[in-house]
Amino acid sequence: MTDDHVLAIDIGGTKIAAGLVSETGAVLLEREVPTDATSPRAVGAALDGLVRAVLGEARAAGTSVVDTVGIGSAGPVDTTTGTVHPVNIVSLRGYPLVDAVAAAASAALGRPARAVLAQDGQCFAAAEQWVGAAAGSPSMLGVVVSTGIGGGVVLDGRILAGKTGNAGFISHVGVVLDGEELKGSGARGVVEAYASGPSMVAAARRRGWRAGEAGVDARTLTADAAAGEPTAVAVIADGTRALASSFLSTAALFDLSDIVVGGGVASAGAVLMDPLRAAYAELAVYPHLADVRIVRSTLPRLSGLIGAGRLGWQHLGGA
Repeated sequence: MTDDHVLAIDIGGTKIAAGLVSETGAVLLEREVPTDATSPRAVGAALDGLVRAVLGEARAAGTSVVDTVGIGSAGPVDTTTGTVHPVNIVSLRGYPLVDAVAAAASAALGRPARAVLAQDGQCFAAAEQWVGAAAGSPSMLGVVVSTGIGGGVVLDGRILAGKTGNAGFISHVGVVLDGEELKGSGARGVVEAYASGPSMVAAARRRGWRAGEAGVDARTLTADAAAGEPTAVAVIADGTRALASSFLSTAALFDLSDIVVGGGVASAGAVLMDPLRAAYAELAVYPHLADVRIVRSTLPRLSGLIGAGRLGWQHLGGA
């Protein structure tokens, strides 16, 4: 174990965060700025400012920082080119993120640095397997259920990346053949079309839930379900069954031990987790699938940075 730190960066639709991550998963000198998605130049300037601020503060404090930067970004990503193509950050599509961050870190450190990239869902999974709800799990899936659905798979302690860095892209696991179209993607029958917050709200609306009322969202839906409102309860049952089906497919492919659920919709607690676990238990007919543990995330909002730090450490051959 060393006193070194990895610079970690977490890029999402609402904020960009940077900080230092120790070899034990502790976060130091964390900073964040709102994501200015108006242009690649704006995002690049924000990244450069964050990198310089964190590394400058580290230098002033005498904190040791290694030459590898871990980056988690909204996806899809392309690790073969070091670019990202986020669904929710149009201005970053095709942006050479790895090269830009490596250049900023090199300038701030005063020596050559490299950057490594993963999807934000993969970083969430890596953090949970490292120091979170599935710490030490030999095979786990981390899933973020919010306005969209993202995820990642960690096997034998390492992120499963795939040929372009998009392994674990669970949002597009099919659950209904030729089913509902996922708005904005053209994909049909995928789990995000049924189990994301907006998808469940839209399904409830189609059934007459809160007809004509403005400003309702997934929080409203889960609150109504917790109070026993029949349509809300039925829609969440359908959505969580679709989610359970995608979990079962992933568990069958990778012989999972654990599934960790995070994100805005998952924060609803028992109103979502209870029907999710019940649906999974009904669908899982083999013992090695039935005993998969499904739990909520135990990490704070810094899970993206922790996972990006884990990525950096693993590329160094460390943690």
